[in-house]
Amino acid sequence: MPASKETSLSERLVASLLVLALAALPLTWVHIATIGGFKLNLAYVATLLLGLVLFCLLPKLPSRTWQLPGWCALILLPYFFYLMVLAISLAGLPDNGIVVRQVFFLLCGLTFGAALMVTGAAPRLLRRGALFAILSFLVISEVVARNNGLSWLIAIERLLLHGDLDFVVYGFLRELFRIAGPSGADAAASEKNIIAIALFTALVLFRAAHTAKKPDRIGQAMTLFIIAILLVLNTRSVVLVAVVTLPVTAFIAKLNQPRFNRTSLIVKTLVTVFAIACALLFLTSGGAAVSLFGDRFAFDDASTQGRLDQLAFALSRIEHAIWSGTGLQEINGQLVHNLFLGAWLHSGLLAFLLVASFYLAVLATWINFLITIARNGANFALPLRPEWVAMLPVLPLFRVWIGGDAGHPGFPEWIALFSFFTILLLNRLAQGNRTAWTTSQTLRAAH
Repeated sequence: MPASKETSLSERLVASLLVLALAALPLTWVHIATIGGFKLNLAYVATLLLGLVLFCLLPKLPSRTWQLPGWCALILLPYFFYLMVLAISLAGLPDNGIVVRQVFFLLCGLTFGAALMVTGAAPRLLRRGALFAILSFLVISEVVARNNGLSWLIAIERLLLHGDLDFVVYGFLRELFRIAGPSGADAAASEKNIIAIALFTALVLFRAAHTAKKPDRIGQAMTLFIIAILLVLNTRSVVLVAVVTLPVTAFIAKLNQPRFNRTSLIVKTLVTVFAIACALLFLTSGGAAVSLFGDRFAFDDASTQGRLDQLAFALSRIEHAIWSGTGLQEINGQLVHNLFLGAWLHSGLLAFLLVASFYLAVLATWINFLITIARNGANFALPLRPEWVAMLPVLPLFRVWIGGDAGHPGFPEWIALFSFFTILLLNRLAQGNRTAWTTSQTLRAAH
């Protein structure tokens, strides 16, 4: 078989598995096996399969693929050293598997990024995989629920009519996770947070992959649908980020429109006013669900107070062990939900400085990208929506301040970060190729 055909076949195989891995992204609650105490779920297995195929095809991968590790290392090096410090400081002590989990997630993110490099982050693949991710969660969860006398319809009815959030979280979602989880194991209600992050990441990739000049009506409908799901999943941090991204992406997109369209502005203004009016009517309806969500977003509940207690606990312990840390400390059976204070508490000042350096590197990369596309978004060489690409690292940047597992990024958050890094690298390479082609054409015309 000719080399070109082999390469094409390899890239098609990687493309198919990339779509599969993306489709399985929100299925972290579907248990497959337990190996050495590590629980493998469907999302992990799909990414591992993608990694295995990439490893087998190493000689046939495009040369650009090899630039990804070096590109990411510039940003992630402080985090690698942090994990080493954490592993050393917790050696011989209970570590809840944090280091192993983070190394595994990093490798999964790198695998996903490598697949994007091979396929060039083709919009059709991202669009298809992200759509399958949303559908796979809904279909599989509904099938599992119906086989056990439950249903999304029942859960939503209990929520809207009775404001029964406990039933949604514990009677429906937690029961769903228990059924699909390891036999005999307790199901964590916090699994819904991971699903919410995965669904948001899939939505961002879906919107970023819209290449037509016409408005993305399907994407707009999908956005509203996902926000509704996030409300049902009751993950405030993800809901807030999802809502904030809408005006931000619209603003960035407007900055790069060459012409001012008065009619479009009037229509959008009327639609916005109508949406606000509907929201006000809904919020003043006095329904059980409205009252429930109002209480949740007032931030005066036990969850908010628990995080404040964690911060006070961490600061009091850090004061007595500034340099070396105290090892893995818990309050009320939970780790501190903050990456920076958690690193300092568990492993000392050096760990905190390394984590802060990593965060600042990601933040600086993100801000630089925002400035670039705000000034000249048309210079974005890939056939992707830069305003939506910019939203990929927002949730990881925000949730490290309040997320569980000591604030460490979870599996879907690392996928989002590596997707962002990879798309930036692909865009830089595409811009270089475009510049080289333009220079070549100019030289030819001169001769």
